[in-house]
Amino acid sequence: TTGSGKKANFSGMAIAGKIYERHTFLTEFLTSIGVNPETATEDACKIEHVISSESFSALKKYLADKEEK
Repeated sequence: TTGSGKKANFSGMAIAGKIYERHTFLTEFLTSIGVNPETATEDACKIEHVISSESFSALKKYLADKEEK
């Protein structure tokens, strides 16, 4: 494997980790507000790919702040 191949692999792993974090968070959030777990999983799969980093971060912050109160 060349150096650039390893770099691409690490980049791919970082992207996969980011998508997995979004998927997990969104699935948990949707089920917490009453969405059927199967539907929540399906919807999270769709949302995780289109939500911007800015919106995802804001949603996480909003919910974290709300939990602290």
